[in-house]
Amino acid sequence: QWKVRRTLAFSIHELAVILGDQLTAADLVPIFNGFLKDLDEVRIGVLKHLYDFLKFLQLLHADKRREYLYQLQEFMVTDNSRNWRFRYELAQLILIIELYSHYDVYDYLRQIALTLCSDKVSEVRWISYKLVVEILQKLYACGADELGLNFINELSVRFCHCPKWVGRQAFAFICQAIVEEDCMPMEQFSQHLLPSLLSLSADPVANVRVLVAKALRQS
Repeated sequence: QWKVRRTLAFSIHELAVILGDQLTAADLVPIFNGFLKDLDEVRIGVLKHLYDFLKFLQLLHADKRREYLYQLQEFMVTDNSRNWRFRYELAQLILIIELYSHYDVYDYLRQIALTLCSDKVSEVRWISYKLVVEILQKLYACGADELGLNFINELSVRFCHCPKWVGRQAFAFICQAIVEEDCMPMEQFSQHLLPSLLSLSADPVANVRVLVAKALRQS
């Protein structure tokens, strides 16, 4: 019954603590993989505790653990298109960044973050800005400045020059969060993000201009 599977999906990470690395990899991983393809009511439990479970899978080969990053894309599609809580939980997967290399984070989580920043639900957008900041922090902390710059350019193209004011507002929010968290060198921010942010100071939408002013005041 799906209610039993749902209960187990919400607690499988606790079983992993009890069983340890080897038994988790041997016995729980197949069950976990089955839950990933289950009903939304079951899958949400897996997604909510994904970090708690994955941190016990260090014995798995890197390629095997990388498969879970690839499967995150599947959570963007749900049985009910109005089920935005899946996307909200996806945006909260900030912790799993520490479990993967900066290359994996760039290849898999970057695109999810960009998509969620454009979500129609504001709660999803707000939390996804934090995900963007954490990805940038990971890239620059690992010395992957070129990947960081590529990501910044994507943010500018997609949001700063967005025809919809919500997109331009998102860019101002992201810039403000970057400054608050100090997730990249300020000279890089001044060179690659500040000019785009300044261009929005004359935006026709007042909400955008207000956020730009707040971001500039903090920077």
